[in-house]
Amino acid sequence: MLRQVIALGLLTVDHENYSSLKLTEEAKPVLRGEQKIQLRQYQKPVKPKRSSSSSKSNYVETDLSTEEQTIFDKLRWWRVETARKHNVPAYVIFHDATMREIAKAKPSSLDDLRGVTGVGEKKLETYGAEIISLIREISG
Repeated sequence: MLRQVIALGLLTVDHENYSSLKLTEEAKPVLRGEQKIQLRQYQKPVKPKRSSSSSKSNYVETDLSTEEQTIFDKLRWWRVETARKHNVPAYVIFHDATMREIAKAKPSSLDDLRGVTGVGEKKLETYGAEIISLIREISG
């Protein structure tokens, strides 16, 4: 409300007196009731509620089969350990979306892994052999 009154020129900031507020000459008719002003009503912003389905603690993906979910979970643990070794955040290694795609594709070679979105040449070179080995270990 103060901002609106200042914008209307009814109030000013007196910088010489410790930035106190000071009524202007334009405020006198308003104070006497000779002039009416209309101010916007403040409405507190409403935060949208998060649904339980969008909860970050919900790691089970419905679009993955049981075997794919097992691969995805193993990849997540591998990513955490790899990130600790390299002292980087886990998402730098691979994003969840990339690991889901790897779990679905179940690549059996570096060429297969190369076709997965999010796996570039550098990551293929750095992590490819470990990922292929991990998938072979799980898939049997």
